[in-house]
Amino acid sequence: MAVDLPAHADREQRILRLWERAVGRSRWHRDEALLGEARASRALGDRNRALLAIRNALFGSSWPLRSDCPACGAQCEFPVDGAALARSLNDRPPADPAARFDWHGRPIAARLPDADDLRHIACHDDIDGAARALLARCLPADVELAQLDDDDLAALAVWLEGLDPAALICFSLTCPDCGKAWPAPFDVADALWAEVQRAAELSLTDIDALARAYGWSEDQVFALSPIRRAAYRQLVAGS
Repeated sequence: MAVDLPAHADREQRILRLWERAVGRSRWHRDEALLGEARASRALGDRNRALLAIRNALFGSSWPLRSDCPACGAQCEFPVDGAALARSLNDRPPADPAARFDWHGRPIAARLPDADDLRHIACHDDIDGAARALLARCLPADVELAQLDDDDLAALAVWLEGLDPAALICFSLTCPDCGKAWPAPFDVADALWAEVQRAAELSLTDIDALARAYGWSEDQVFALSPIRRAAYRQLVAGS
């Protein structure tokens, strides 16, 4: 017999469907699965906006995050307003794939870095190697990167980042233990997947426990209010 599911169950089912599409895949295929039918281009900023929209729709605007201090290793927790973050990305100028700039007296046109570029450079273990590989993919072939020093590479990297202002999300943090301040880059896809995986595992644990104890179907478990479900789960755990 079909069960009429309440509105709160729709969110849980959407999370499980998202988890089912993405679980067990490589990092890059997982990101594609998370984006699903979102109409995002390969541009990193577009993908960040789409991933944030998915995250806010499934989990709300409150987003508790954490990062390890690079100086002492302490775990620093900080809350983020997902809705405000999404607005800030939407307020940033759109990606400019045709920008040109002057480099030591010559005009240079660069291609906008995208998700395929990040996938390509993921094999590099060191930041310098990854930066050079990314620049090599996005800059004209006659720019001799091997002859550039660290300052030149940094300047080119900053310019490329400016082509797509929503591509890089970074939080300024200060360690509450040692006082170290640092910029913490934020990977939206990684953080979303962590939430999806955690929520899906909790749902599956509940479904398994209540199905074993009462013989209920998945839809019957979904139909329970969160309070009643928690009560039944507590009874099962105490039996």
